[in-house]
Amino acid sequence: MKIGINLVGVSYNNAIEGGRLRDYENSIQNFYKNVVNPLRENGHDIKFYLFSYSNEKQDKIIEDYSPAIKHTFVEPGYNKLGGGDKVSNGMKIMTVSYLNSLQQLKDEDLDLVISTRYDINFFKNPFEEYNYDFTKCSFLWREPEFMDLPIVNDTFIVFPHSMLESFYNAVIEMETNPPHGVNSGMHNLYLPMVNQVGEDDVVWMDEEFKSAVNNNLYKLERTEG
Repeated sequence: MKIGINLVGVSYNNAIEGGRLRDYENSIQNFYKNVVNPLRENGHDIKFYLFSYSNEKQDKIIEDYSPAIKHTFVEPGYNKLGGGDKVSNGMKIMTVSYLNSLQQLKDEDLDLVISTRYDINFFKNPFEEYNYDFTKCSFLWREPEFMDLPIVNDTFIVFPHSMLESFYNAVIEMETNPPHGVNSGMHNLYLPMVNQVGEDDVVWMDEEFKSAVNNNLYKLERTEG
């Protein structure tokens, strides 16, 4: 398959004042070992699509994620889709970044999209841990903090490229009309995605409720600023 890996978010340091400090170099070797290299060894064609905030390492980031077909580094809160308007709300910044990142995948010749982040360190290969159906939009699991709501893990999302427009529309719905009126960012994406493609085509890979920051699949490499 032709697979596009959509990396979105903070790649080095944190351009958002008061946020967590991150460095992609603490995670990239692990990501290649547990995700990229196994996929390539199985014959898949891997391409990277990078969206992040401007920083002093961005040239190296483009070089290290190879091949980086498209890459965009912007000032935090820069809404490229909205003519350059600034947004200040942290949750809104995350949504704007995600929408911008998805725009880079439009019209690309891809079969599958893996949408993830720069600071994730896997303990094992997620594609060996779980039996993915690449025709569906797959989240890792549901979050235990919101057991009364269908809130899902948003760190590693896999979906066919044919669902890109539906995924994009689901992100907009999530932001403008959050389920139950609770704005939990990308964690809220399950119900909007179901509204777009139907319940049968949106799944989670693990039936257990698990935390995004404390689980047996990965850890997030970040420190408080």
